[in-house]
Amino acid sequence: MVTRSKSILQRERMELTLRRAKENFLAALTLEGKSPETILWHNKKLTAFLAFMETTASEVRIRDLAVDDARSFVRSLMERTTKYANHKFHRETEGGLAPQTIHGYVRSLKTFAAWLAAEGYTSEHIFERLQPPKVPQVLIEPLTEDEIRRLLVAIPVDTPEGARNYAMLALFLDTGMRLSELVNLELGHVDFAAGQLKVFGKGAKERIVPMGVAARRALVRYCEHARPQPNQLQQRQVFLNMAGDPISRDAVEKIMQRLSRRTRIPRLHPHLLRHTFAVRYLMNGGDVFTLQKILGHTSLEMTRKYVTLASGDVKERHRLSSPIDNLGLVEKKRGRPRRQPGNGMHPSAKV
Repeated sequence: MVTRSKSILQRERMELTLRRAKENFLAALTLEGKSPETILWHNKKLTAFLAFMETTASEVRIRDLAVDDARSFVRSLMERTTKYANHKFHRETEGGLAPQTIHGYVRSLKTFAAWLAAEGYTSEHIFERLQPPKVPQVLIEPLTEDEIRRLLVAIPVDTPEGARNYAMLALFLDTGMRLSELVNLELGHVDFAAGQLKVFGKGAKERIVPMGVAARRALVRYCEHARPQPNQLQQRQVFLNMAGDPISRDAVEKIMQRLSRRTRIPRLHPHLLRHTFAVRYLMNGGDVFTLQKILGHTSLEMTRKYVTLASGDVKERHRLSSPIDNLGLVEKKRGRPRRQPGNGMHPSAKV
């Protein structure tokens, strides 16, 4: 009887529409405590898949789904000739989607399909055999010291808005905080005396993040002299807009875009500042285990990629530590070496 009841329940769930199943999935993520950013990320990916499926049928049911549908959707993404369609900050431009972007759609589809199977909507993981496109292993190029100086100098600190933007940039570069962690940072989670922050990362996991003297001074200057009066007493976020409301992710993104144009650093975005912190931390003598704790990574493998990036500065280190260059020798101009007649070798080249 129990088996029959489960079978009936599964048949009923398979009759559910894809649109309704998507909403149930997002609701489940909310109850699991997933971050709003994660939920929005899945919503964007699955909404695009739903729109693709509904181009051939006004109402798609779970029982109609097959791995070939997902493959056709992924192929349509790979065949796109423009990017940034309906983007908040970028104009739609020529060029297809990056493999990393398409890879994200595949991950979302597979997560959704795994949830459907676990919840009894399907008898199996229908997208288990779905393969993402190969993603080229491209090294992230962190900001150079010169670029960091240009960013910091470009922000005037003698205005309330400038003091806020400088403090945000200093925290990004000195703590490796995520954008969501920065906009949600509360006053009660800042310990100015100890020079540390209590940060709530992915999955509402709490961690303590230290900050340096310069970042602490920038934060004190903003909080004591430039932070506007909050619109509501219960608003405890550190960073506010000029109207006294908590600053949004979109607002920070726009600030970074303006700063990018002002400094002519085209690749600037909040997550690049996190990468830059990690690489600079290791280059300045920090260890990978402590870095893992600061960044809030669940595994050491996620942190080790920064070791490769940090070692990518070998050329600069060699320039500073070259054994010959540091002898202080001054080479005289002697012209070209003369060849020895007959063997083509310079006399000094004899062994």
